[in-house]
Amino acid sequence: MWWFRRNILYSASLLIGLALAGCTLEPLYKSGSETADFLQNIELDVPKDRDSYVLYNRLSERLHSGQGTRYLLSITPRKSEARAGIAADGRAQRKIVTGFADYTIVQIADGKEVQSGSVKAFTGYAQSGSNVAILAASNDAYDRLMIQLADKVLDALILIQPQAKP
Repeated sequence: MWWFRRNILYSASLLIGLALAGCTLEPLYKSGSETADFLQNIELDVPKDRDSYVLYNRLSERLHSGQGTRYLLSITPRKSEARAGIAADGRAQRKIVTGFADYTIVQIADGKEVQSGSVKAFTGYAQSGSNVAILAASNDAYDRLMIQLADKVLDALILIQPQAKP
């Protein structure tokens, strides 16, 4: 009887595959698409510190600003640390890092604000080991946090993209 269930599973998979092959799904970032054109018209504001640099570096990989940029994206990252996994002697075994990124996108031509918002992300790192290991883990956690925030800002920009048309 197991072969009967397997045949049903194969048949269902084949039907789903054929159904999806006939639909008109297109990649979101496809060259020439509305989303890709919008993202190419965004210029990034100058980073001010290490965290901003990591965040802006991640966004610059995704936003290929061309010659005629129409929008300016400004982002202000904020972060906080909290102790977690506290040992019997009161020392923290882990730290939780929470980050926020307040973003604003404005039209360069007239300075009119198109959209603003805030995104949130968190990560953590271990507080055990040598001082060098803890510092490396901390730096890595902050880098991961900024990458998460950059990806969430990009998602927010894609969602507001239809409203930003001139």
